[in-house]
This record gives sequence, structure tokens and C-alpha cells, in this order.
Amino acid sequence: MEMVTPADAPIRIHHRAAGRFPYASLLLTLLAVIVHLSHGLRVDLLYDRLALSRVELWRIATCHWVHLSWDHLFWSGATFLCLGAVCERLDKKKTYLTIAVSVFLIPVALWWGLPGLEIYGGLSGLDCALYALLFTLLGQREAISGNRRWTAVFRSGLLALLVKVAYETVTGQTIFVSSHHAGMVPVPLSHLVGGMVGFSVGICKEKSRHLP
Repeated sequence: MEMVTPADAPIRIHHRAAGRFPYASLLLTLLAVIVHLSHGLRVDLLYDRLALSRVELWRIATCHWVHLSWDHLFWSGATFLCLGAVCERLDKKKTYLTIAVSVFLIPVALWWGLPGLEIYGGLSGLDCALYALLFTLLGQREAISGNRRWTAVFRSGLLALLVKVAYETVTGQTIFVSSHHAGMVPVPLSHLVGGMVGFSVGICKEKSRHLP
């Protein structure tokens, strides 16, 4: 008879999680590509402050899948797919919750916080949310296992996100996408809100399940 020790449990859960295919991340990334192929869709789905004032409220959710250039789509979409895939494997429920909350909160924050912003689009805010979720989950896992070195690494990763937001705020430049070439400017508030959502969801504790 095989004996199962408490130390074996996390390993089994880890292998089971690793077998999950990230369907949601893949489908949502493909959606961004499909939207980008249609100029009409991009116009109708973009965050447009004037259109929102006419109660075209669907734009709150759809604006994240609209990109202003192929360069913009490539970096935002690839980042979303990679981060989303890893997060889905680690904690599918928290991944979906992070995306859902960020989809709503980011445009609302932009509406109230940046009244001069007329147009917004892209997955970068959700990218920051998934990044923060991933590093929070990994940091918690290493903290529980007592690995101080990797705990510090992942916590430093969260700090790096704040540095990125600060850099964009001060310089008005993006780090990965050529903002001048794409004819756009970064919106650090969307990245900050996304990061806060990912971190908040990541630190939430789920109700423990007691086995009979």
C-alpha cells in the first residue's frame, strides 16, 4: 500500500494543474486577432468616451480586444497568451476572476480618472493584471514552502511592475511597443489598476475544503 505524506500533496496538485489546457487564454487571444482584422469591429468596440456617453456600454468590455497596430497587437496579445496560460494552469478560478474584474474596473477607472482620454484599447491592462496574479501566486507558494530566495524574487517582480508604471507615467513612453510608430501613448492608470486587481485576487484565500 502506498503511503501519501503531506509533502506529496502539493506535488500531485501541481501535476494535475499542469495538465490543464489554457482554452480561455487561447480563445481570448484569437478574439483580439479577429477583431483586429476588421476595421468596422475595431471602431464599434473601441473605448470611445463620446460613444460611452451615448450609453454604448458594451465598449467597457470590448475595448480590451481592440488594438491600434499590428505591433500593439503582437506584444499585448503574446503577453496575454503566455501569462494567461501559466495562470490558468496554476489557478483557473482566480485567473478568470482577475480577467473579469479587470475588464470592468479598468475602463471605469479611466472614465473617472482620465476625463481627457478620448480613445483607449488593448490588452495591456489585462496583461498587468495577469502578471501581478502570477507573481503573487508564485510568491505565496514559495513563502509557504519556506524558500526565502524565490519569495524575494517574485516579490521583486511585483515591485518591477510598479517601476514600469512609474516609468511610463514620467516618460510617456512604453517599454515594449514603439508608441511613436504606433501613433499612441501609454495609459499607466490601466496598468496600475490591472496590477492591483491581479494582486488583490491573488492574495484572497479560498475557503478550505475538508475531506471526509
